[in-house]
Amino acid sequence: MLALAVSLLAHAALLGGGRPREDAAKPAKAVNVALLPPPTVPVVLPEPTPPALPQPAARSMRPSERPPSPAIDAPSTAPDAPLLRLAAPAAWHYRLRQGGQDGEAVLDWRPEADGRYSLRLTRRIGDRTLPALESLGRTGSAGLAPERFALQRGGQDRQAVNFDGARGRVSFSASPAQHDLPDGAQDRLSWWLQLAALVQASKAQATAPGGRWRVWVAGLRGELREWTFEAVAAEPGEAGTLHLRRQLLGPHDPGVELWLDPQRGYWPVRLRQGDPETRGYEIALVDVNS
Repeated sequence: MLALAVSLLAHAALLGGGRPREDAAKPAKAVNVALLPPPTVPVVLPEPTPPALPQPAARSMRPSERPPSPAIDAPSTAPDAPLLRLAAPAAWHYRLRQGGQDGEAVLDWRPEADGRYSLRLTRRIGDRTLPALESLGRTGSAGLAPERFALQRGGQDRQAVNFDGARGRVSFSASPAQHDLPDGAQDRLSWWLQLAALVQASKAQATAPGGRWRVWVAGLRGELREWTFEAVAAEPGEAGTLHLRRQLLGPHDPGVELWLDPQRGYWPVRLRQGDPETRGYEIALVDVNS
């Protein structure tokens, strides 16, 4: 009994001694922080900005003040290079004589404002459409700079020549040959316009019989040759045109002749390659639609 009493008294002491600590652990009375004034945040003012200077009122620029826009006949950066001028966009219609048959041809010339161009020759004899020729590239003060030339059938490129100006190389789809790209090199269609521009840039006396012009021309089968054209005396019925004949490239060369019209900016109005009654062809201008 005595032991039980002592145990009960010790347990009661333990319970009573822990209460003050429990009260001390109670949190203090909550404060409504919404009633406290907000803290003051220091404000940093930016450095004063100087007032903007008044700008002059906008006005139209005089032609002499405007930056130069891309132009087909922009002056060349090379001091001795001739200024080459190219014709405005047009579709030129020709009579065609090829292989002893009559037909028609259209030369579609499209220079663009961004300095690019497309030149396309389509031909037809009766109901038969012949392969088309297309030249794509850029224009500038040096004339035409072809990038790709293609012979097309059914609207698809069948053979092509690629001019890589960045690498200075010309390559061919129908041949493994590759050549260094000469300055001013042309394809089998663009040379028409390039030669016309070279002639137009020449002095008047250069167009007399004996005058010569040279242009590099790449063919579809891997050839790259320099063509030399010479002005020859006009024949009856050629009055008002400049007759050029290419020097023969070899004993089997069919020959190339070109007639340019000064009244049309020396545009080719007639062209003959080989014998039009056999394997060659000839075109002669009949109309022009700008």
